[in-house]
Amino acid sequence: MTVPSMRLVFAIAAHLHMTAGTVLNTMGAHEFMCWAQVLGNANRPPPPLELDVEDEIAAWR
Repeated sequence: MTVPSMRLVFAIAAHLHMTAGTVLNTMGAHEFMCWAQVLGNANRPPPPLELDVEDEIAAWR
């Protein structure tokens, strides 16, 4: 198991008030991937700002 996935296990364990070993032993692959999706979306940066032409020109002045 890679380091980021271990962090995921510990995050899930903390959320569920369980030990990481219990999470690894009782959680199925599908549930684990669902948690990865949920936690992964929470840490995404906001989308880049899109300016129209006039705003972009004004930003350079």
